[in-house]
Amino acid sequence: MTDVATALYEFWSGFGIPAFVEGTVPDKIPDSQGNMHPVTMPYITYRLAKPDWITPVSMYARLWYRSTSFRDINAKVDEIEAEIDAGAVIPLDKGTIWLYKESPFAQFMEDDDPDIKCIYLNLSMQAVTE
Repeated sequence: MTDVATALYEFWSGFGIPAFVEGTVPDKIPDSQGNMHPVTMPYITYRLAKPDWITPVSMYARLWYRSTSFRDINAKVDEIEAEIDAGAVIPLDKGTIWLYKESPFAQFMEDDDPDIKCIYLNLSMQAVTE
């Protein structure tokens, strides 16, 4: 599971904003000098699951932005969608994770705060192990 957790973290952290396993967003994170700062949007949260080598499992991620506009969050969805394309290959030490878009791929989720924009990304993943 450690290999899968590391690979998924590296994938979701590769979009220029912090990424956290769903339900684990900390209050503070360190900057490059080790100084602690409050976590602020934008960030990504994602489901941590270990895929089977035969049967795909459901996977999701959520993008969180604080804004009055959808411009920036929609641009990030476009970036992620282009990266996944027909299937993203995420290397493991002893295999590969394949990440696929499901339909609908992206959908807006309402929040009580109108300035919080959240888009749910619907995915599936499968593992190929050596």
